[in-house]
Amino acid sequence: MAPETYILSGVRALQSLAPALGGVIDDAAARADIEQARMRGYFTPQADERLQAWFARYLTLRAGLLETIDDLTPLAMPEAASARAIDEDARAAAFLIAFAATCLLVRAARRVITEIAADRVTRRKLNEGSARHRIPRKQCTLIYRSVTSPLHAWRINEALRFLDGHRAELDALGSAGHLAIASKAIRDHEDAVRMSVRDYLRARMRYRWHSWRRRRASAVQQAMFAIFAVSGRLVADRRYRGRSDPHRVRPDIVGALADLLRPGDVMITRHDHALTNLFLPGFWPHASLHVGRPADRDALGVAIDDARRGRWVDPLRVLEAKKDGVRFRPLAETLAVDCVAVIRPALSGGDLAEALCRAIAHEGKPYNFDFDFFTEDRLVCTEVVYRAYDGVGPIRFDLRERAGRLTLSAEDVLDLAVEGRSFEPVALFGAPGCVNELVTGERAAALLAATYRNDRPVCPMRRR
Repeated sequence: MAPETYILSGVRALQSLAPALGGVIDDAAARADIEQARMRGYFTPQADERLQAWFARYLTLRAGLLETIDDLTPLAMPEAASARAIDEDARAAAFLIAFAATCLLVRAARRVITEIAADRVTRRKLNEGSARHRIPRKQCTLIYRSVTSPLHAWRINEALRFLDGHRAELDALGSAGHLAIASKAIRDHEDAVRMSVRDYLRARMRYRWHSWRRRRASAVQQAMFAIFAVSGRLVADRRYRGRSDPHRVRPDIVGALADLLRPGDVMITRHDHALTNLFLPGFWPHASLHVGRPADRDALGVAIDDARRGRWVDPLRVLEAKKDGVRFRPLAETLAVDCVAVIRPALSGGDLAEALCRAIAHEGKPYNFDFDFFTEDRLVCTEVVYRAYDGVGPIRFDLRERAGRLTLSAEDVLDLAVEGRSFEPVALFGAPGCVNELVTGERAAALLAATYRNDRPVCPMRRR
């Protein structure tokens, strides 16, 4: 393209990017979510999604500014071959627009680091990345590193020297016409790129300290996750007492439940003698989400990508997180257990479709062996339910601290049904009072609380 085309394109980019960037950085809703997360200590699933959508908008605008700078910098550099054929006014115009974009870029990045990602909870969340929004991991750290980079600081300093040495000519060039927006952006945001040596060194040292702490925490987390993953896989399929009899949930019970279940139902299950019961709180340790048949999906209008559509086929109708990850599974596999409780959300069709869409977006992710509810790149079983339903319609979950972590247990989920808060009991089998009988409706509701709200529920297998 001709130099004039690049310059006009750069002006148009500034006209659209400058106000949009200001709107994103000052987004009141995003800041309210962040402030609430700071006080709470974590992001709820809905706030998590809104933050990632906000970050995606910011990164899109950031990419637009970087592209504008990359397009115009060669025209502004005297030694660049592409710049030798253009006159001095065009070269100065290219500098004005590129430097204006730089000022906007740096000001926004500094505000992201010092105002929005100023706390560990938000920085950690922004560094997770998001497959849904195509955000790679560690983007917040990349921005932090960029604004404290010695190379970038040197280049900006050279640009400032040129600006100060040719201030009168550049002001005259940008005083009117289409370049006025560039001059205004420089006047409004020039202070963001003017840092004293002391201020720059302080910022650089803060980044180095942040980087060292992040690497140390990441190394510890990876080591602990590896330990939890190995031990979790070792115990996942083992039982602390030997047994030769089959699980109590028989094929006829599976068939009866298949007729009873609806999309969105939550199944809470128990293996009587699974070794993992020793490490999980309560009588009911496990949860899964019944998503229904592909025909149910289409009837509800659940949006799904082609890859997951290809994996969600008959007879797969349950979304469940186990040691091999979050996967679609057949009902018979999920119900190879001794006890099962089914609860149903009180949601309209639209809200239910939204919840299923949210849950299915996590299909294919690995299992979270360190039970960290602050991240969504790995999920535990109850987190599938949590990230599906929390904030949809009237449903709210309260995370509870266990072993120093905020988590949601399967019995926390049951509490909502027992207390009539947005869920209702549907069916119960294998528990005290219905060891060999599938009960539904009011009787299931009456028996469910007694299975885990007594001081010490008795496993029905031990009564024999």
